[in-house]
Order: sequence, then C-alpha cells, then structure tokens
Amino acid sequence: MSADKLLSRLHGVKANGAGKWVARCPAHDDKRPSLSIRETEDGTILLKCWAGCGGAEIVAAVGLTLAELFARPLPNRTPLRPGERWIPRDALKSLDMEATLLHLVATDIVAGLPLTPADVERVAVAALRFAAAASAVGVTDADRVEVGQQWLDKEWR
Repeated sequence: MSADKLLSRLHGVKANGAGKWVARCPAHDDKRPSLSIRETEDGTILLKCWAGCGGAEIVAAVGLTLAELFARPLPNRTPLRPGERWIPRDALKSLDMEATLLHLVATDIVAGLPLTPADVERVAVAALRFAAAASAVGVTDADRVEVGQQWLDKEWR
C-alpha cells in the first residue's frame, strides 16, 4: 500500500519532510496532529501516535490492517516454542508499559487529581490490552470474574 491510501483517510494531514507527515490520530479524539507518519525507502509505513494509541488501533480506525502498512509481506517467523504466537519478551514489554500507565493514573487518583475523559479512555484501552493478553494465554472471562470478586470480597466487605 502506498502512503497515499492511508493519508487520504486521515484528517489534518501536513507534509513534514520527504516521506513524512503529521495528521490528527483517528484512534482518539485528536484536536491537534499527534500522529506521525513516515514512508520508508522500501515502502513500509511507520506510525507513531504521541498520545499513545497503538498501530492496530490507528489502522482499524480508518478501515485498514497492520499488514497493509508493509510494502511486501513479512516472512512468517518460526515460533521459538511449539504453539507460541508472539515473542514473550515483546509481550511483557508491552504489558509493562500498560502497567506503568495504570500506576501513573492510580498515583493521580490517590493525589486527588481528576481524570480527563481521555485519561479514562486510555485506562480502558490498557484494560483491553491486558484482557487480550490474558485471553491469548488461556485466561477465561470466568477466571477474571472470579479474581475480581475475590478482590471485592476482601476490600469492600
């Protein structure tokens, strides 16, 4: 896919150099451009939302897929272990970033600072990412409900 296909689906697009643009991110209520777009020499399109949206969220918001950002299909990576769907280090790094975000939000709450609607939305995204990771390793909704109920029983009764 060329960058033009993506750029035509974005708002507030401005050139920012050769093969570089900024635009309003379609994955959140963006008032000013927070999305950086770059087309590499091989035609791969790189995205960075400075508000924290993930690439999958960005492309889904404009009806595209992550695979369409690559000029040519990536070769399938041989799993490190049978049944592995991702590199564990990458998954843990991602979850660590989400946990850090949740810690910062909790710190703000304890300090009595109000959360903005964007903060609440970002916490919801973090929760969805944790849930997706848990589901990928076999944690069921029933497991999550049970753990949540145990916490409520301990803390509130």
